[in-house]
Amino acid sequence: MGTASRNDPIRRASLRAWCSRMFALLGAAALVFVCVVEPAYAISRDTIIARAQRWVDLKVPYSQTTTFEGYRTDCSGFVSMAWALPVPGRSTRNLAEVCTPITKDDLQPGDMMLLEGSHAAIFAGWANPERTVWRSLEQSSSNSGAVARLIPYPWWGGTAYLPYRYKGVGDDYLDAIVPVYGQTRYETAVKAAWLGHATAGSTQVVVVATGADWPDALGGAALAGAYDAPVLLTRGKTLPTEVRDEIARLGAERAIVLGGPSAVETAVVDAIAALPGVAVERIGGKDRYETAALVARATAAGLAAGGRTYDGGAYLATGRDFPDALAASPPAYVSGRPILLTRRSQVPSSTLEVFADLAVEDVWVLGGEAAVDTTAAAQVEATGATVRRLSGANRYATALVVATHGEALGLKWAGAGMATGTSFADALSGGVAQGKAGSLMLLTPPNSMRIDVESALRAKRSQIGKVRCYGGYAAIGDAVRARIAHAIRGE
Repeated sequence: MGTASRNDPIRRASLRAWCSRMFALLGAAALVFVCVVEPAYAISRDTIIARAQRWVDLKVPYSQTTTFEGYRTDCSGFVSMAWALPVPGRSTRNLAEVCTPITKDDLQPGDMMLLEGSHAAIFAGWANPERTVWRSLEQSSSNSGAVARLIPYPWWGGTAYLPYRYKGVGDDYLDAIVPVYGQTRYETAVKAAWLGHATAGSTQVVVVATGADWPDALGGAALAGAYDAPVLLTRGKTLPTEVRDEIARLGAERAIVLGGPSAVETAVVDAIAALPGVAVERIGGKDRYETAALVARATAAGLAAGGRTYDGGAYLATGRDFPDALAASPPAYVSGRPILLTRRSQVPSSTLEVFADLAVEDVWVLGGEAAVDTTAAAQVEATGATVRRLSGANRYATALVVATHGEALGLKWAGAGMATGTSFADALSGGVAQGKAGSLMLLTPPNSMRIDVESALRAKRSQIGKVRCYGGYAAIGDAVRARIAHAIRGE
């Protein structure tokens, strides 16, 4: 049975319904069968967290005697529900029977913290890079129901809670993959920032862009590189709590917001400015092309302020789509070469003016002629710049070509990154994290691995070690993770 079929929620629901019917027909004999098959059908971590979060959102009341959706509404019933165990759920005395003990360093979202015979909670992720505080999803008697809360590890007062992993959780391939993700794209961007800026005070600047759309954010990689800053994402109307907390944790003194009020509203800017000691500035033009040009100028200024010399290079990408530009995020970060945008056959005047004002000497066009054609390339050449093209047959092949280009800049395959090529958010923040780590970024479809990408992983596996996968299972599915693991293992 393939991975996709094992994780199909309809199949799991049908299995549970069938088991219930068998129990009614066969009585206690069916219990033996259920115990045998209980861990046999994999459930993904995303599904575990989504099931647990749903009860929290519904504020299901706590009770040791009543049920909701077939499960007891106490702590062990909650964990049983999240793992899709047979109703009405196990107890804190026997939950560990379907688990494997793990270490603190092994904890991943969907695992369990257990004080046997007392209390159990779903581990939903670390709340800080030091791994001293974690976020729980649980049925709490003291809170009268399902809650999400932050808990010092392992528990308040140092109580001897222990971490466990449900045997039926889908294969994480943790020997080959470093998962980097949160429940939302905003939390994923925070987790990516932790990779390069785990220590408070490690940067004075943060770059903030909308997580709802991509054009204004594409140039953020080079700007972040100029200031050794992470890129954080925000909602357009409100600043996510986890992003506010990350800016505060870093102790940033300056926040650069990309895009105008239509992308990031004034309320968000005001919320950032309300943090102690944070000065906020906005970089936004009348359109995506002018915004990219303004970010390019700010990047050159940031390099100069940091005592670095701009090398006269730049990247040019279509302003109609994001993948080609995102693949260039790590090279842009390490080199400070700005990413500028163009129409397919007409380079905007705001872009051409940057080439002249910054005395750009070398331009790498990202993508094929369907994205940026020869007419646009010729307009750039007319400014006196040397134009080269980095392209493949599609966005995934182009990312491989850009990775080879990045090697010439000193980027390594060690800890190579992977993000979906069908959405921009994870690759945007992840590309900056990869640049900070001096490593490359590749793109993948969510549910299938391209042969050329897998071949590259196999060829470089001795250098890679582990692949950083940015985004959850909806972004990079089980099938892709399995192929990554097989490639890294040499299977």
